[in-house]
Amino acid sequence: MITNREEIIDRAFGVFVKMNYEKASITTLAKACGLTKTGIVYYFPHKLDLFMAVVDKYVLQIHKPANKFSVPVGTLAGFIEQYVEGVAVAMKRITELLNDGNNPYNCSANFYYFHFLSQVRMYYPDIANKIDDLFRQDYEMWAQVIGMAKESGEIKDNVDVWKTATMFRQMFLGLSYERSFFSGLDLEEMAGNFRNIYSLLKN
Repeated sequence: MITNREEIIDRAFGVFVKMNYEKASITTLAKACGLTKTGIVYYFPHKLDLFMAVVDKYVLQIHKPANKFSVPVGTLAGFIEQYVEGVAVAMKRITELLNDGNNPYNCSANFYYFHFLSQVRMYYPDIANKIDDLFRQDYEMWAQVIGMAKESGEIKDNVDVWKTATMFRQMFLGLSYERSFFSGLDLEEMAGNFRNIYSLLKN
């Protein structure tokens, strides 16, 4: 039986990811946690409270740039490797929880996670501003590193910093979504694409 709040959030994440929010009853969530309905309500009085706690941990915190990178390294080439490693750590944490032998639709963990994100947008109150802020932080981090690379002469001086930041960021998001329909994001493929973009920017 689970008695730890964080363990409840972890188990509930697995339920919400593979079920629609509406179908994930308190009874279903309690069963996944090895608790009675009373036991889970003790920690989270309403299903939405638990859902929001899951989102806070597995969307807003896990993808916050400051939680992935203490301080971005000094070169764009180095940051690309650092970014790939940050994505790898986040993916490992998520897939470890989702690869539990329960795969009702025979989908990759990445696909279930994108399904979860669509629920987040629908059911988490006022989430749009929080997601916008999260995305903005990531774009700004890329822009900061690219700007420094431009100033140092690491990359061409005619590079548009913001458009280049967008190119890196959207390549990652687009590839993640596309590959989720199959076996999930291939980190080596992503890293290779990043390095190819970088090769086009180098002096």
